[in-house]
Amino acid sequence: MSKSVSFILKLLILIVLFLWIVVVFIDCFRVHQNKNPLFCVHEIEKNLNDGYIYECTGLGYKVRRYDLDCFSAYEFGPFFIKEKSCN
Repeated sequence: MSKSVSFILKLLILIVLFLWIVVVFIDCFRVHQNKNPLFCVHEIEKNLNDGYIYECTGLGYKVRRYDLDCFSAYEFGPFFIKEKSCN
């Protein structure tokens, strides 16, 4: 592999990484302002007996908005966070 191809590949990886970090920070900032995230890959709304849960899966992270009888909150974290409940 030539030096120019190697440099271009490294530059592309850095650009993609930078863009991913920007997306994560934008959604994190919006969640801390009690707003829905902008960059959702998959969205789910779960209607429960005591309210509902909105879930947005992003690129490596999840956002949940709880609107239940026992509590209301936003949650931002890695994609493997567990869902909270009133129990």
